[in-house]
Amino acid sequence: MQPLNIIQKWMKENKIDVFIINRTDEFLNEYIASYAERLNWISNFSGSSGRAIIETDNAFIFVDGRYTNQANQEVNKTYFDIKHIESYWNHIQNYSNSSKKILIDPSLHSINEVQRIKNIFQDSSIKLDFLQKNPIDQFWSEQPDYPNASAFLQSEKYSGENFKDKIKKIQNNIQSNFIDFYILSSLDSIAWLLNIRGDDLQYTPLLFCYAIIPNRGKIELFVDKEKIEEISNKIIDSVNFHSFDKIETYINNINNINNKKIIGMDEKTTPYILYDICKNRGLTISFYEDPCLYPKAIKNKTELDGARKANLRDGVSISKFLYWLKNEIEVDEIDELKAADYLLNLRKKNQLFHSPSFETVSAVGSNAALPHYRVNEESNKKFQNNSLYLVDSGAQYRDGTTDITRTIIIGKPTQEQKDRFTRVLKGHIAVAEARFLINAKSSEIDFLARKSLKEINCDYDHGTGHGIGSFLSVHEGPQRITKSSNSNNGVIKQGMILSNEPGFYKEGEYGIRIENLVICHTNNKNHLYFETISWAPIERDLIDNSMLSEKEIFWLNDYHREVYEKIGPYINKKELEWLANVTSPLSK
Repeated sequence: MQPLNIIQKWMKENKIDVFIINRTDEFLNEYIASYAERLNWISNFSGSSGRAIIETDNAFIFVDGRYTNQANQEVNKTYFDIKHIESYWNHIQNYSNSSKKILIDPSLHSINEVQRIKNIFQDSSIKLDFLQKNPIDQFWSEQPDYPNASAFLQSEKYSGENFKDKIKKIQNNIQSNFIDFYILSSLDSIAWLLNIRGDDLQYTPLLFCYAIIPNRGKIELFVDKEKIEEISNKIIDSVNFHSFDKIETYINNINNINNKKIIGMDEKTTPYILYDICKNRGLTISFYEDPCLYPKAIKNKTELDGARKANLRDGVSISKFLYWLKNEIEVDEIDELKAADYLLNLRKKNQLFHSPSFETVSAVGSNAALPHYRVNEESNKKFQNNSLYLVDSGAQYRDGTTDITRTIIIGKPTQEQKDRFTRVLKGHIAVAEARFLINAKSSEIDFLARKSLKEINCDYDHGTGHGIGSFLSVHEGPQRITKSSNSNNGVIKQGMILSNEPGFYKEGEYGIRIENLVICHTNNKNHLYFETISWAPIERDLIDNSMLSEKEIFWLNDYHREVYEKIGPYINKKELEWLANVTSPLSK
């Protein structure tokens, strides 16, 4: 029986009309361990962002523009209607005139999200119920085991600040906001705060745990104890350890005489179940943004220097990889998987390499039209002459996290491909060269990336930039560069690292993306600008010189000069000769 049919049968037996599924875990992670791939189990959709609404006789899956084509390929449309994520809330709103019973897992939805659902149904006959145990976990017979990797410490020589100083700053913050205890469930915030890392996720060095921060004294860390045996003695002066499943017991024991104890939590990033526990205990709850959010995103000098070094080492690997693709491969003997493996083996040789930072997008031809395509044995394509190849990849190094995309031509491009690539390049340069006011909306920068494409009524359905962690998440908030100017986009500040990655995708044919990482700086009291820190040649064979302005040509030539100077000392003679050629000055 199909997984969907199993769940629908269970719903009918339990008189459930609607079951809402989020693709996340109990920490609301974007990147999740295999045990939490519940949306994939029920729908076969493998993207990193999606939601499903299951009815007893119908099912809907909601994805954003990055995954529209991918969902159409992976999801059986006999069972699911595929919809854009923008229609998700309207779909939920449509239930408000009914008397249906709707079920959600409170550990997989934020406080904000559940409150929004409640607000929609507050004047209706809808009954909203919370799961005690997710039925997918009950019926998924081959569900992978829960991760049990050991924790390790991030040395101060890479973090730039010891955890005791960080704890003091965060406790001062919550004290000044009259908070007695702060519940922290975001894994990257806990990792940053305690300089602690783990391998519970495949590509992001995080440890599964929750933390409660009192406004003075030791941090309360809820974690499976076997995970922290090797490091507990090193942080025991600042941390009390509890079993992971004891957080409810701890909350229930918080002294709450006269309701004077105030519990802080971030309503955007905290699972509703933790709010529910506090509410049922009668605690006073203060919604307050994660106090680690901006301190984590604003990198110190050590972290910025580490990011530059990590991206330089990574750029050497990318440049070697591009040389191999352009000069050494037999086209009909290489496929997407072989190319991705070759690049990974280059990176593994680098100093301080820990793991990839996400699953490599290694995409030939029509597969590159899927912005976040994941190659597997079934989808794996061989390289072909006169086709585009897009590779989006990155690595976790102890001193920094990398993410870089290059698009190259194997053979000869069409004039259309050169036109689209050059327009993407123009957008990339516009962002790299941007000067903007402090507190400017991200949409004001994003507009620059799309300007040339929009001149011919083209666009791309993903953001232009996301934040990057420091040996943490490759997608880090709050900073973003995106079309939307809503309040969920954090303010871009000096010391933040972001990606710069405009693209273009022609469904069923090809895809283009150019991505470098940038550091945000201030040049005076009112203006910010970006420093590019990713280094690898940009495909000259795809550029239409006549479309570039003198200023754009100057930027590209200056960038390529730096690529040659920085990468040159670390490659062999043949690679250096090639690099000199592909980074030589361009003219009109």
